[in-house]
Amino acid sequence: MKKTIRFISRIPIVRQAPIKDTPDQTKLDQIKKDIMNNLTKTLFAGVAISSFCTFSPAYALEKPAADGTMYEAVYFDDYAPRTAIDMISRIPGFRFNSGDDGKRGLGQGGANVLINGARISGKSDAYSQLSRISAKSVLRIEIVDGASLGIPGLSGQVANVFTKSTGVTGTWEWYPEFRKDIAPNWLRGDVSVSGEIGNLSYSASLDSDAFRNGHVGPERQTDINGVLFEKRHEADIFYGENVTGAVDLTWTPKTDHIGNFNIAYTQFNFNSRKQSKRTPIHAPSSHKTGSGLETLFTHAEDEWNSEIGGDYEFPALMGKLKLIGYYRFEHSPNISRYDEYTPLGFHSSGSRYHSLTDEAEAILRSEFSWSQKEGRDWQIALEGAFNFLENTATLYNLNTVNGEYIANPNLTEKRTRVDEDRVDVSITHTRKLSKKWDVQTSLGAEYSGLSQANDSRNFFRPKGFVTTTYKPSASFTIRTKLEREVGQLNFFDFLSSVSLTDNQNKTGNANIVPQQSWNAEIEFDKTFGQGNSFKAVIFGKQISDLVDRIPIGENGDAIGNIDSAQQYGIELSSTLKGEQWGMKGLQLDATLNLYNSRVEDPLLGFTRRLSSDTISNWSLELRHDIPNTQWAYGVYIENYTEAPTYRLRTISNGKGSKPYSQIFVEHKDVYGMKIRGIVGNLLDMSDEFYQIYYTDRRDKGIVDRTEKRSQSFGLIGRVRVSGTF
Repeated sequence: MKKTIRFISRIPIVRQAPIKDTPDQTKLDQIKKDIMNNLTKTLFAGVAISSFCTFSPAYALEKPAADGTMYEAVYFDDYAPRTAIDMISRIPGFRFNSGDDGKRGLGQGGANVLINGARISGKSDAYSQLSRISAKSVLRIEIVDGASLGIPGLSGQVANVFTKSTGVTGTWEWYPEFRKDIAPNWLRGDVSVSGEIGNLSYSASLDSDAFRNGHVGPERQTDINGVLFEKRHEADIFYGENVTGAVDLTWTPKTDHIGNFNIAYTQFNFNSRKQSKRTPIHAPSSHKTGSGLETLFTHAEDEWNSEIGGDYEFPALMGKLKLIGYYRFEHSPNISRYDEYTPLGFHSSGSRYHSLTDEAEAILRSEFSWSQKEGRDWQIALEGAFNFLENTATLYNLNTVNGEYIANPNLTEKRTRVDEDRVDVSITHTRKLSKKWDVQTSLGAEYSGLSQANDSRNFFRPKGFVTTTYKPSASFTIRTKLEREVGQLNFFDFLSSVSLTDNQNKTGNANIVPQQSWNAEIEFDKTFGQGNSFKAVIFGKQISDLVDRIPIGENGDAIGNIDSAQQYGIELSSTLKGEQWGMKGLQLDATLNLYNSRVEDPLLGFTRRLSSDTISNWSLELRHDIPNTQWAYGVYIENYTEAPTYRLRTISNGKGSKPYSQIFVEHKDVYGMKIRGIVGNLLDMSDEFYQIYYTDRRDKGIVDRTEKRSQSFGLIGRVRVSGTF
């Protein structure tokens, strides 16, 4: 279930890190480097960074590693980091990827961060695990190319975090937030402790990710001719308590033997409230008549979930065998309420929708790895998984005569269960072709069986990838990837559901199949010394069996499959350090992402973008750590646009009225604590939304009405206090 409701992204993006220039270059190498520099300038079309940056020795604490760049722990002292993730976020140009973006099972790759050369264990949140490692325990961080590591599925830049034993250490953080007309969020924070006992290392944490969100503003209802017939005042609030306790254990009983154990439990409580006061507008020219109703919608969820995982790696035959197990269970009772009241206070309509959902995932995986010789690595992996979702739902409608809620006979204790059994097998080979070329190939397939009620289906899906890395110089890397990808099914798409607020119910679809695609990507990664870098990623996807809204029968509106679609885009990111201009401690990070897509609308046959597909987003982050002081300050700004969402009877779109921006001021040593003050939404951005309603399906009806609203949420104040013990 989705846990956090956010109207905008407010977390600065971490960028890619540099690979340092080698200090010794022959004349021939220098000529090649100059040629590549000129080629890069042309390729990056107007990016002025290269004209300002000079090739000079990097910082004394930023050193060349065997395959990348090494950052000693003292490199991060100016930032006063609390945890390993704080350190990773300050590496120039590096962009952290947790690797948990809805992938099927455990699979290959994972987060682009290693701990002491090993993948982060289990399927749990890599960000949280790194947050449990104290900065005091970090020796250094090396930025290397994933293709050189021989880890299947891991490509691009990878951060390898090397740690040491420092006894028992702990970290804590308190992160209150204050917003206009919203109760203060006093309960956000975390505490963790880690240490070692003999050959057993441990970490434990308690994290409260509470949130208080909301917005308020006007809404206008107009008819097909744009004539206003109703005004509304909309006020929404969203409160959540999200508390997680977690324990990680690592056991090294003897050389080349290592075991990991992870367990976590989360209690999530969510409440939302949407209140609408409606005022009719006398518009004789309109065929629509407004209402004076007041409506109230509330939703509550009281969920708990738990997960447990472990792995053990040991020598076997001529290589290593790793056995992995994982289990997760989620229990989610929900209740939604919708009520309408007349101007005189009469309760004219009401509905209650009760649902109970249980979900589980169990995975067993084995990986056998060996090296034929140096620079040639192999892995055979076998994975089996079982998933299920079970949902029970009842709809009640108000009897206005006696005030009782009567169960709807068509939706009373309706029980639906979806099961999936899946087997995945793959063989992967990594080879270093030369000092400049690395290649990794993987060939695999999955077999899955889906069952719902008395219906069952089986699928066989081949998949695999080929990645290459080419380094024409120590400061320039070109990476490519060609992949056959099989998507993850959302079991909720199989179920029918009821929307109390707008009557846009969803029909269940037992025939949905996983989305598949051919993905191609090329990445150009250029560093200019002293922490300056530029990256361009160009990608394209040829999608089959796209998961989207489709018609079912005469009136059904369901999630289903569209035969084909395309997505493509370019992602640009850059990091500039201020040292060469005499501005020590200054860093500017910038991103610009542009996307496009094509799909044939299943109702009207015209070509459009994919529903809710991102069109563009950009961000700028400036941070200045003032030399010889404990002070730092910074500015962050971002903006995004996305394509409309197409349903059978509506077209809708949401956006921010302006870019989101925030500033911060930080002191790194207030009685041993780091304190940061943040003020967000400086440009007074509001959440804007429009929706077009049709009298019937879009292929049969005409426009009935359009709603437009703009809801503001004002300034956001945050205080971030953190420390160690």
